[in-house]
Amino acid sequence: MWQLFQFPLCPFSRKVRLVLAEKGIGHELVRENPWEKRDEFIDLNPAGETPVMVEPDQAVTLIGSQPIVEYFDETVDRMPMIHGNAALRAEIRRMTEWFDLKLYREAVEPMMNERMRKRLVNREAPDTRILRQAMRTASEHLDYLD
Repeated sequence: MWQLFQFPLCPFSRKVRLVLAEKGIGHELVRENPWEKRDEFIDLNPAGETPVMVEPDQAVTLIGSQPIVEYFDETVDRMPMIHGNAALRAEIRRMTEWFDLKLYREAVEPMMNERMRKRLVNREAPDTRILRQAMRTASEHLDYLD
């Protein structure tokens, strides 16, 4: 059975969980706190980032949300994730990249750093100025997507 090494608040892990659910792929969730840098996890992914999918019986390891999603879209016929002609598929990929890179870097990552990493890992108080700016930026992104 597939194992998904993931952190519940990681948006990339969430993306994989959604695709696995849509495609009806059986899997076990393995919580991985990336900041712990466990040797066993680093052996799977030297970058130390989630998500990572492992199928031990077939000796398959997939690293990163986009490669994982594309693997299952190519190997499981149920519920294709990308429809349409080449131009429509390119637009889907562009929007996926927007979420994975731009929205994450400008809004999600600062919020996660302030609300999660500082509290759980460093035991520090969040910087409300950074949180307010990240929320404004997230709102601008959502307006664009509208």
